[in-house]
Amino acid sequence: MLDSIQIDPIAFTIPIGNGFPIYWYGIIVTLGIAVGALWAGREIQKRGQSVDELYNGLILVVFSGYIFARLTYVLLDMIGGAQYDTLLDVINIRAGGVNILGGFIGAALVGWIYVKWRKLPFWDFADVAGPALLIAQAIGRWANFVNQELYGPPTDLPWGILINPQNRLPQYANMGLFPADTRFHPTFLYESLWLFGGFILLLFLNNRYRDKWNSGTLFGLFLIWWGVGRTWIEFFRPDQVTIGDSVITYSMLLASSFAIVGLLIVLSRANKLPTGSSRRKKRRVRKPKRQS
Repeated sequence: MLDSIQIDPIAFTIPIGNGFPIYWYGIIVTLGIAVGALWAGREIQKRGQSVDELYNGLILVVFSGYIFARLTYVLLDMIGGAQYDTLLDVINIRAGGVNILGGFIGAALVGWIYVKWRKLPFWDFADVAGPALLIAQAIGRWANFVNQELYGPPTDLPWGILINPQNRLPQYANMGLFPADTRFHPTFLYESLWLFGGFILLLFLNNRYRDKWNSGTLFGLFLIWWGVGRTWIEFFRPDQVTIGDSVITYSMLLASSFAIVGLLIVLSRANKLPTGSSRRKKRRVRKPKRQS
């Protein structure tokens, strides 16, 4: 049972000064990135592109992604009423708190600038990035399990997990209302399984249709899968900032917009969207004059 497993968040400590702890969170996230990068490198080779260019861009994308993810988290946290006294508090990623959706937007922007600068085919690299992100995040979500975070509301379901009092969200901190044996939805597990499933599905579709689909189609499908899944997961995220008193979160809006953009990309790459020229041609069509 997951709830019977308790892991010390600190994997080991480097003997520097008073000790520099290395957390399982960082190790697991790094492992996820490495697996995603390995798959991406093999796939970009099959598309006839440079692996070196991919890895050079990956370094920029990962670091910029984490910066944007942290800034997005801080922004939403402040909207929810939190305060950050110093700039160090804002940028301190080791303190915890990142938003992968905001990080993706920043990483995508930096990635777009990089491939344009290097004059690389954008859609080929985007197709590779999508599934790589799915598998990386699917693995990385288990870091949340170690930290006892990313859990949902209380549940009576048998796969519910126990959360230590010190890791409880404020609304569940009352041990009288929510005693120690209260179980919570393992939201991290739901999302991890969804992401693993998406990676396997896209892997199958990519292997079958790589030479038939226009580049960019796989990336669009990735956005649809990720966006729909994250929108659903948000209903199990009591830690997220909501819009007013509604159940709608800002992350839910971002995720659903990703799915919509993904659908537009798929239709566009399949030439199913009306173009400006086709609309102009339709307006120019006139009925023939009657013969007198």
